[in-house]
Amino acid sequence: MEEIKAPMPRRVKLALITSLAVNVLVIGAVAGAMIKGGERPPKGYSDRSGSSVAIGIYGHALEKADRRAVGALMRADRKAQRREIRAELGALAAKASDLLVQTPFDKQAFANVLLEQQHVIKGSADAMQTALVEHIAAMSPERRAAYAQRLNDALEKGARRRKSDRK
Repeated sequence: MEEIKAPMPRRVKLALITSLAVNVLVIGAVAGAMIKGGERPPKGYSDRSGSSVAIGIYGHALEKADRRAVGALMRADRKAQRREIRAELGALAAKASDLLVQTPFDKQAFANVLLEQQHVIKGSADAMQTALVEHIAAMSPERRAAYAQRLNDALEKGARRRKSDRK
């Protein structure tokens, strides 16, 4: 005899749809945080490109005019690729969404989608670092020495701050 399966109750369907929506929101939030960066820059630091995480303390040690120049290089590069990156991240999120509702859940396929997403995001960070390197390479030896001093000052300030946090 054939076994007749009862239709899935409506509340189970709603629970699955809600779970899927929450998972997609979490993935989007994680991707957004990775793109934007989770750290707040120090007071008075202006980085309109949102790239302080990718270049970190090296960006913080730049003079204001240099930060703006590096930011302009990054924005120009990013502007050309922005649509492509968004489309690729959107496609990956859709792929993740499809994987989330499959039974059985393919853990490895889902991990691979997240890994692909990281590679897309890392490509943006690499472009930011390249812009910083190019700008610093164009500096005169005197300006690079002054930059190195500001970098050392920032490192010392961070070390002092960490020591005071431990007390």
